[in-house]
Amino acid sequence: MLPILACGAGIYVGLHFNILALLPLSVLGAGAYVVSAWSNGQGLLDSLAVLALPIIAVQTGYFLGLMTRPAYLHLRSRLNIRHSERV
Repeated sequence: MLPILACGAGIYVGLHFNILALLPLSVLGAGAYVVSAWSNGQGLLDSLAVLALPIIAVQTGYFLGLMTRPAYLHLRSRLNIRHSERV
């Protein structure tokens, strides 16, 4: 479940922010994964061994967000069109 959430967060960051927002999100995602694994009873070294999973998921989501940004902006502009009140 956590990699899916990390990918979704990466997509959101890719759609709305620049690359500088990706680094703190990667660190927070990795920290959340380590805390989640530690609270489930895994050792700290075991959770550090699989630390790459949330980082890869966030970066994959960011890449997907960047790739879909033009289509997303086009869709937003089409939905916000107001009809002209000129005669």
